[in-house]
Amino acid sequence: MSRQTTSVGSSCLDLWREKNDRLVRQAKVAQNSGLTLRRQQLAQDALEGLRGLLHSLQGLPAAVPVLPLELTVICNFIILRASLAQGFTEDQAQDIQRGLEREWSL
Repeated sequence: MSRQTTSVGSSCLDLWREKNDRLVRQAKVAQNSGLTLRRQQLAQDALEGLRGLLHSLQGLPAAVPVLPLELTVICNFIILRASLAQGFTEDQAQDIQRGLEREWSL
């Protein structure tokens, strides 16, 4: 891989990491918000953002440099989703299984 490609790849990972961090902060603000409807909307927006970020990461070929970020996003997505559902669902178990199978394919 050329130096320029590595730099671009690294900068994409940095942007995705920043997006993950921003969405986690948004979810925390939602958690601390006193307005129930506003809290729910902030949390839903953060969940959709994490879902989109996860789809972006999983749209790439499985690769070791992306692995830590992808696992972090999977965890954040599942934790927020479980929090909103106030429980753990079969869908979340399947999300975990798909994520782990992808990571083990490396």
